[in-house]
Amino acid sequence: MTITCLNHQRSHEFICYQCNSLMCSKCISGHSKDHPDHSDQFEHIDDIKDSLSTLKLDDIIDTTVKNENDYSKNNSDSNSNNFSQINNKLKSLWESLRSSTSRYQRLSTTENEIKEHFEQLHQYLIREEHKLQRDIINDKHTITNQIDNNINHLKYLINIIMLFNKFNSSNDSNNDDKNKDSYSSNSVSTIEDTTSLYSTTTIMESIQSSSSLQSFINHSNQTLFNEHLDAFNIEELLEQHSNDTTSLLLDIIHKYNNQFNKLADAITENNNLTLSSYKLTIKQPDFNQLNSIIEQSIKLDIIESTESMNTKKQ
Repeated sequence: MTITCLNHQRSHEFICYQCNSLMCSKCISGHSKDHPDHSDQFEHIDDIKDSLSTLKLDDIIDTTVKNENDYSKNNSDSNSNNFSQINNKLKSLWESLRSSTSRYQRLSTTENEIKEHFEQLHQYLIREEHKLQRDIINDKHTITNQIDNNINHLKYLINIIMLFNKFNSSNDSNNDDKNKDSYSSNSVSTIEDTTSLYSTTTIMESIQSSSSLQSFINHSNQTLFNEHLDAFNIEELLEQHSNDTTSLLLDIIHKYNNQFNKLADAITENNNLTLSSYKLTIKQPDFNQLNSIIEQSIKLDIIESTESMNTKKQ
């Protein structure tokens, strides 16, 4: 781009914002005649410089809203005649930004109101769901407590039986000592135990898949009913009973009764509790009716806006 006019060999002094052309003082006369509609769209460089030298960004305000500072507004209006096209463009851009921001905030407010309305409906459905589930959840909790108590009870009894079988298979005191040593040396399970293996859910799955008590014990022989775990500290008890296995067995049964008699009464009472039976009937809702109810509770109308998203040309 040249800095002088090719037709008149003069420096450019004017710019026409409409056609974005640079012109010298002679060109501008012809341009005004050829394009009379551009007469308010060109500007001299001196006017531009004067306008920029006196430009105050604080004076560029949003005149589309009421300004509390009347003096600033009046001062802005009085200087508007001295504004260059750059000043006008700055003013237009700022008003557009302010307008877009306000509109966005109003849209966000409406969006949140819609969200809150449907959250109320959602919370209502959740409350109704929990209301129907409450008794079932309470009954499930009662059953899991029964299962946990009965499993602890069963483990103790099975440990007594396994201990009796171990003692009964011994033919003499030497074998008793041998069994005692074997019992002590095999105190570590052959598989790694994890918490999930002892969870009530896992236990119920095992019970469900077992056809008899023996198959359930076999299925859990590395966890609940692991014969290698010394549940009674047998070595110490044998010393206390002078290796008298009969006396030891009787003592363990006595301790079992002390520990589980009261619990057994509670278990029996719980087992005798009559849990509710439920019959669930599900009917597909009438979504047309539901839509009608929702449409009556909330409605969004599109109102023709007088605001423009595009910045006006100045």
